Amino acid sequence: MKLLLQRITITSLAFFPLAAMAHPGHEHSHNSFISGFLHPFTGLDHLMMALAFGVLIWTAHQRWKWAGLFGLSAAMIVGFMIGAQFNLATAIAENGIIASLIILAVALWTKTNKAVPFIAALLAGFHGIAHGTELGQSGQAVLLVVGMVTAMASIYGFGLLVGAFIQKYVPYGKQMIGALAAIVAVIGLA
Repeated sequence: MKLLLQRITITSLAFFPLAAMAHPGHEHSHNSFISGFLHPFTGLDHLMMALAFGVLIWTAHQRWKWAGLFGLSAAMIVGFMIGAQFNLATAIAENGIIASLIILAVALWTKTNKAVPFIAALLAGFHGIAHGTELGQSGQAVLLVVGMVTAMASIYGFGLLVGAFIQKYVPYGKQMIGALAAIVAVIGLA
């Protein structure tokens, strides 16, 4: 019964409406560090994903706790460079983000914890591609990207602290983190 419920839930997540621009703030009229730094705080998708990845990776894989901070940042920067250089269609990046979220949800539900850090890096890379495609034509987006990556890394680091707190002090913390995985998937796909 539990397996059937998991399969139904995972399948139903695939039918959520998908929005190409998840929140306002993609105009980037100012290519400054401050604009980039504030961008992740303007949308629930960025904020929840970075925070949730910190929490999830804290509990999922022992080797990736703080190294994940640099891995996700590097993946996002490389993704931005790919998106800016090749001017890929935004749909490619958005579909990559969606596919990564589905794979992440499945990995978390099936307790395939070793895959979580790599899937998180893939998701960050696709996110970087999306912003690289959007901002690549401006030519002066370096400070904006540095600000964005700094903010995302800060939120992720806070997520690691929240994950440590939940694991150590909250009764039924593992179950809460499982519920968090489902919430992340729903927010990401909505």
